[in-house]
Amino acid sequence: MYLSLAFIRFLESVPAAFAVGLILLPRLIGEDSERFRKPIAILAVFRAVIGFALLYFICRQIIPADRPLTTDLILQLTRDTAVGWAWIATQCLAFVFAGLTLYRVVKKSEVLDRVTLWTGVALLAVVSVTGHAIDDGLSRWTQISFFLHTAAGLTWLGGLLGLVWWMLTAHRKSPELAAELAEKWSRIAKIAMVVVAVSGIIIALENVGSVPNMLATPYGRLLTLKLTFLVGALFCALLIVRYMSRRPAGEFDVAWVGNVGAIEALLALGLVAIAGYIAVITPASHENDIYWPLPFRLSYIATWGQKPVFPSPTWYWAIAGVALAIGAVMVWFTPATRERRLYATPAVTIAALLCIATSFSTEAFTDTYNDPTQDFTAESVARGIESFQANCTGCHGPMGEGNGPLSKDLKDARGVVVPPADLTAPHVGTHTIGDIFHWLTHGSANAVMPSFAQVLDTDDRWDVINYLLVLSSTNRSRFIGPGGMIQWLIAPDFALIDQKEEITSFFKLRGKPTLLSFARCEANGEAAKSLEGSLVMAADAAKAAGVNYVTVFTGSCPEAAKGREALHPRAVERAYSVMNRYPNEPYTDQIDESHFLIDRSGYIRARFRHFAPDNGNHAQLTTQATIMAQEPLVEINLHSH
Repeated sequence: MYLSLAFIRFLESVPAAFAVGLILLPRLIGEDSERFRKPIAILAVFRAVIGFALLYFICRQIIPADRPLTTDLILQLTRDTAVGWAWIATQCLAFVFAGLTLYRVVKKSEVLDRVTLWTGVALLAVVSVTGHAIDDGLSRWTQISFFLHTAAGLTWLGGLLGLVWWMLTAHRKSPELAAELAEKWSRIAKIAMVVVAVSGIIIALENVGSVPNMLATPYGRLLTLKLTFLVGALFCALLIVRYMSRRPAGEFDVAWVGNVGAIEALLALGLVAIAGYIAVITPASHENDIYWPLPFRLSYIATWGQKPVFPSPTWYWAIAGVALAIGAVMVWFTPATRERRLYATPAVTIAALLCIATSFSTEAFTDTYNDPTQDFTAESVARGIESFQANCTGCHGPMGEGNGPLSKDLKDARGVVVPPADLTAPHVGTHTIGDIFHWLTHGSANAVMPSFAQVLDTDDRWDVINYLLVLSSTNRSRFIGPGGMIQWLIAPDFALIDQKEEITSFFKLRGKPTLLSFARCEANGEAAKSLEGSLVMAADAAKAAGVNYVTVFTGSCPEAAKGREALHPRAVERAYSVMNRYPNEPYTDQIDESHFLIDRSGYIRARFRHFAPDNGNHAQLTTQATIMAQEPLVEINLHSH
């Protein structure tokens, strides 16, 4: 169905673009366009008629295949959906354009030609509204970019097709007239390409989501192929421009320009065909099936971020790249190599870039950029703790520090002792969550770590990864104190109790700082009074600071100190206990008392152990909350690692 819909979109876009190009080109040189009038009308009428086929395939894509597609059902979908109204608008414009082109066959008028031309350009622009541009969730700039992108791109294609036809059929035209047309069209094409490039970048940022998605998703790979076709077309255009700048006065090789232009047009047609297909498939930013095709990826964190010691391959490749870059500069400026610099300098520069890129490369797998099936929540982390303790502590130890009872006996296939990874060490941050998922699914490359695909299902494995994301921060989290720290530790999300069903998750509180308080009110005597006083003071401090207040209490904690409550308090307590560690204190998955200050973006920035009149935590909380409330809101990925 996607192919059929894309093919119909191609069939409606190209004739309309061709018609616009044939109207535009003669106007550039003041030529009588009589010989193009009938073909233009035929193309415009074809565009209007083929629009009904587009409606059929749109309906067939939306309505289940086992349901008959009746006339009443088509009319209902057309009247009651945004896609239907978008089709009606574009189809009306198509018939207006067709009517104007038919009128031009019998009526010659400068005003009519202008109206027809701009109506055609508008028709090219609205092609996008039957694709991803119909999504009302897109930003205004992205929606505008769709219109500009299709209008400029299809105008370029139509003018290019018109130029080729003009060149290949201009047997009685003077070379100077052909040269004038090529030069004037070149100016318009340059403007169109600038618009295509700028709008394309805006659209790509919305629909691709990340640079790896350009290769890791079907949408991204097709977009990469589209860019390849565009580069080929621009190369052909460069050849024509180069010829125009060097041609002898009074001469113009119409046939050569026409042939090169034909190749450029074929590349442009391929580009439009790909664009029509990616307009109807799932955008890369929404794709779940992410497959990384290369055995490596580029990462500063995993290479230079680890401060590699010289000598090492990372240093060798970087030195080679710098040496080649210097060589490229010398080739360009050395008189003896001037004749070859147009070819040698780009070749050496490319080699330099490849070497430098290699210095940033690290191992990657098919799952490296895989998206998780489980959100980064406290509930998921708690489930991950259970799975980790049941399957991983034998080697990695109870806290993932690589000191399990089996750690000293692990050997690879060659009999070499291979200690298990310390999952709390900084090196864990050099891997993507997809890398970890790959190892859990397939085992490690040295066959020491087995596959857990038969033990843990996909969701269970992602739960373990969510736990590991928290666990890997434990060494640094030991030193979180009342003083504000930089944004690096993301607070796991969790479900909240809300009778109004408005704020149902912790992450929905973002926008202003939040104080998250944990307490176990199970003591007696003076300890109970001290804890009760601390909790009341924390609640008062949160209120005075104007921050959100969430409490995860166990036992008989004072009602006056309670804020919003977690739906699964024990799971939240277990998840945050992993980060609630202090130097030289044994770990426990119960939090007697702790208060986390989370900024308006969702990062843990400070922690208070206890509130008392004489320890200054009340004033410290107010100060930190005031500062954080003025910080810019940062859009974060809950799986940042």
